[in-house]
Amino acid sequence: MEQGSVFLSNRSQAVRLPKAAALPDDVKRVDVIAIGRTRILTPSGESWDSWFDGEGVSADFMTDREQPADQERESF
Repeated sequence: MEQGSVFLSNRSQAVRLPKAAALPDDVKRVDVIAIGRTRILTPSGESWDSWFDGEGVSADFMTDREQPADQERESF
């Protein structure tokens, strides 16, 4: 696992990334997702793009999903 360093720069906290984990040169801004003590950095506006462009699920994903029968409900 690659590790970066956290430091102060002009009273702001900054993160120095190692070369192996560097963002592409065209990325100038990032979105920061904070979950507890964890921070996730993604190029601005692209946080879901890589997920949707990914491989997806395997062909056997949820083929045998057990669902209850539809419920009959009273109309409004």
